[in-house]
Amino acid sequence: MPETSIAVLFPGQGAFYGRALADLRDEFPEVGPVLAEIGDAARPLLGDRAVDQLFATRTPDTEQLLREAPEALQLAIYAVSTATYAVLRARGLRPNVLIGHSLGEIAALVAAGAFTPAEGAEIVCHRSIALREAGLGDAYMAAIGTDADRAQRLVDLVGDPLTGIAVENHAGQTVLSGRAETLDTIGRLAAVLKIDFARLKSPYAFHSPLLGPAAEKFAARIADIRQRPLETTVHSPIIGRAYEDGDRLTELLAGHFTARVRFGDTVRELAGTGVSVFVESGALDALSRITGRIVESPVTTVPTLLPEAGGAAVLRQALDRLASVGAVAAGAGGSSADQLRAALLSDVPAEDFEAFWNGRGVEVRAFAREAYLTYLGAKEEEPSVGASLNGSANGSANGSLNGSANGSVAVVDRDTLVRQLADIYAEALEYPAEVFEEATDLEAELGVDSVKQTELLVRVGNRYELPPRPSDVRPAAYNTLGKIADLIIASGGSV
Repeated sequence: MPETSIAVLFPGQGAFYGRALADLRDEFPEVGPVLAEIGDAARPLLGDRAVDQLFATRTPDTEQLLREAPEALQLAIYAVSTATYAVLRARGLRPNVLIGHSLGEIAALVAAGAFTPAEGAEIVCHRSIALREAGLGDAYMAAIGTDADRAQRLVDLVGDPLTGIAVENHAGQTVLSGRAETLDTIGRLAAVLKIDFARLKSPYAFHSPLLGPAAEKFAARIADIRQRPLETTVHSPIIGRAYEDGDRLTELLAGHFTARVRFGDTVRELAGTGVSVFVESGALDALSRITGRIVESPVTTVPTLLPEAGGAAVLRQALDRLASVGAVAAGAGGSSADQLRAALLSDVPAEDFEAFWNGRGVEVRAFAREAYLTYLGAKEEEPSVGASLNGSANGSANGSLNGSANGSVAVVDRDTLVRQLADIYAEALEYPAEVFEEATDLEAELGVDSVKQTELLVRVGNRYELPPRPSDVRPAAYNTLGKIADLIIASGGSV
């Protein structure tokens, strides 16, 4: 195969879900030692409670960690990215360049060999402690659905030097950071101008002048951590260039607190040099989706850890995709697309099967697992062959495959369905997916008017093959993703 130029993306705030670390730890043997190293380094700084989250069967969700343990959340995001890269590296991935997004730059530098996983964990912990000690007051970050120039004009209208642009992602999304009162005002202006505005799940107002005092504390805390020569190029969207061995990395990392992230410029620059595959090393797919919006020429984006059907299954699928472009060894994901094609659809051309598997493989895995569990339940309960046949005629013995009146089959759980809906609404509204929680009120909290809600309900109805909605049911009745998920399940939607 021809040589492929590959970049690995390391996400920052919001890149986490409750089972992310357990999904990795349970399926990939190289993850355990990495997490142990990170835990040993972090325990003296953050204490047992924060570190024990790394080894829990299910870590609390992002919202709970933001409220109760923001330092544990920062450590968990770093640990997921670092552990995922350990899996990719062990399976043969040798990228040409690494890119970190905000907090993700620490994981990128660890992946490049500048710091060990333990030293990276120390940096993350000192970063959190410095922020906590600085006492930054009432501040937050928000995504606004416009480009950086227009966003800057809104900021200038308010005139607060401590609030400004934190991140330039793409033409349809800029992130602001600063004082709550100022951002609230900008949010009201955005509503008048019909520009999307949403508060982000971040514990602090990163990349704003407000963090100046914290940056000084952070720099002092990590000044003695020794850096090593870089083994892989790391291109920083914050300093606007690749790091060099002569750079004082700890000083630059501290400077990130108040500097802008120009992620869009960095991705465009690297795509222009021939990078054609962007692999996201971490939870969820925020950077993969942003990259798809930034680059005009066709590129391959590969998320590696999603909650659908279990993150490990998605990571194995990602490894199969990387094998198909020669980036890792064939079969690195623990399965072979060719073997699957031979077993399931031997008459389908290899290219067609690969496209199908890349697009629907997670759903097939989920269906197979649910069918197997149903089979086991039927075997345990069947008193005779006749009874088993009766159970089959009813669709399933234990009801875990819920056939609807139109013959559709539910193959994902409610949490996964909510996540799928979040992706649909995020893409349509150009919001970050992380702003969509199960109970988020679409109109009251996100400003989605009834016309747009109606349009999106029609889209959801088509996607999940729902029966027509009764004429007397108004969109306001389904004003949260949780209610929409319940509607799909109750209607026997094809999920």
